[in-house]
Amino acid sequence: MRLTLERGGDRWDAVRVSVVIGEAVMVRLGAACGSVVSDGMSMWFFADPGDGWELEMPGVIVINRSGHVLMPAEGIVSLPGPHWARVSHQLNTNTSRLLTALKRVLS
Repeated sequence: MRLTLERGGDRWDAVRVSVVIGEAVMVRLGAACGSVVSDGMSMWFFADPGDGWELEMPGVIVINRSGHVLMPAEGIVSLPGPHWARVSHQLNTNTSRLLTALKRVLS
């Protein structure tokens, strides 16, 4: 199966940003960045479940228990459709590091 629809809040909370913002955030995070999903227009970063509220700010859409993300299968790393823009040994990015990177990019 190429995609699965997964609900937030169990293993992760996600934040959706534009690709322009997401690419800059990935650069800022460097090796501290967890895995990232992209569909060519938006990017989804993952934080520990329950931490999404800390990441709420203009330009960021938080996906927790009330939302879902289409997750690509392992090995799907290019368009078309949702794919892994970054594959890391850990899915989630540290919330405080992600918050700092988002604030710097969005300021």
